Amino acid sequence: MKKTILLLAITLSILAASNTNLKAQATPEELMDAFFTIFDEDVNQAVDYLFETNPLIDGDQDGIKAIKERLELSRKLLGNYYGAEIVSKYYAGDSYAKYIYSLKYDRQPVKLVVVLYKPNQDWKVQNINFVDDIETEFILVE
Repeated sequence: MKKTILLLAITLSILAASNTNLKAQATPEELMDAFFTIFDEDVNQAVDYLFETNPLIDGDQDGIKAIKERLELSRKLLGNYYGAEIVSKYYAGDSYAKYIYSLKYDRQPVKLVVVLYKPNQDWKVQNINFVDDIETEFILVE
């Protein structure tokens, strides 16, 4: 009986620790890597994950629902999703960051802009913007 209780306590501790690690990421890259891991399977859950990092933002807002709907619709209209790649990163000091990603679909890429803020120890989402005009991100390489 004692072994069962001890095993249960250890299992619950491990589960609690792994859930905490998913929410509190050390860097914006880790936060976004976790987001895209979830995004591969479930767009809505991935958006929820990002907004759960900021308790001041209500996940049931109309704007968040609209982002989820647009991302779901893009999957249906643009074909298969093949992953994301970073297009650019912008920083304002050490605690404010904007990441621009290209989401790769069969038909065309779309741009995902994520603004993150770190007021203390943890990075939090400030804003997500989903735009289907990625051509503004072209840079001259020659």
